[in-house]
Amino acid sequence: MSNLARCVVLVTAVTSLFAVTSSTAGAVTWDNSGNTTFTATSGPSLLSSTGVTLNCSGATATGVAPNNVVGLAYAVSGTATFSSCTLAGISTGVDCGYTFTGTSQSGSVTSGNVDLTCGVYQFGAKICHIGGSMASSYTNPVGGAGVLTLTTGGTLRSSNPGGFSCLWSPGDLLHMPHLRFRTTSANPPVITRTT
Repeated sequence: MSNLARCVVLVTAVTSLFAVTSSTAGAVTWDNSGNTTFTATSGPSLLSSTGVTLNCSGATATGVAPNNVVGLAYAVSGTATFSSCTLAGISTGVDCGYTFTGTSQSGSVTSGNVDLTCGVYQFGAKICHIGGSMASSYTNPVGGAGVLTLTTGGTLRSSNPGGFSCLWSPGDLLHMPHLRFRTTSANPPVITRTT
């Protein structure tokens, strides 16, 4: 191999090494220094549209907050079960799957969106499906509890599962006032974003 060819190979190798190093150095890293699993509870909540309101006395949630995530977003997922709910005066069950996706952080607050997929049940049958997202934030623990806040508004919409009639019209945009889940488990997630 000629000296010129060796020089070209060396320059190519060094350039590739710098490209890999610079892409790694600019990466966003999310870290959770608390437990990866947690539980949380909320106070009363309501969901309403077109004169029909779902009232619940509270909710219990579980979730998983991973460690060492490299990327622009950080996802926490889990389930929430709402308690003592009524819809049109009838005892109603509500359970949801959720994913909180954090995309920015300021101080101890990670901001992003929560995507929700919920089932609404009466007499053992699913009568409504609810899906959509809401702007949200997670505040790292102060005094022992982390807080996930779902803000008012969002894109939650109702739909009818097969064969049943939801009290909301299909596609109704549902209104939920802000809702806070406070962690109840020991050593809750502490999320840190670094670049």
